[in-house]
Amino acid sequence: MSLSVELDTAAGEARPRAIHFGSRRVAVNEVCDRWHGRYRTWWKVATDKGFYILVCEDSTGQWDLAAAVGEAPRDDAWPAPRRLALKT
Repeated sequence: MSLSVELDTAAGEARPRAIHFGSRRVAVNEVCDRWHGRYRTWWKVATDKGFYILVCEDSTGQWDLAAAVGEAPRDDAWPAPRRLALKT
C-alpha cells in the first residue's frame, strides 16, 4: 500500500494535513508532537481514526508510517462505574 502525506504550508511551515493510504484519505485533526532526528523528522498526528506516527526523510521528503494506534474508546462506550454499598 502506498502512503503519501498532504502538507499544509499556510503557516510558513510544512505540516501534515492529510494522510493518503492508497486512494483512502485520512484528514489530520491535530499535530500533537514532532521530533527532529539527525536525518528524519517524526510527527505524531491525531485523526478521527486514531493516532499515527509519521516519519519523513529530510533529504528526500519520503514519508513512512512508523506506528498506528487505533481509535481510543469513548467514555460513553463503557458502562458507568457502580457504587457498592460497604457494610460496616
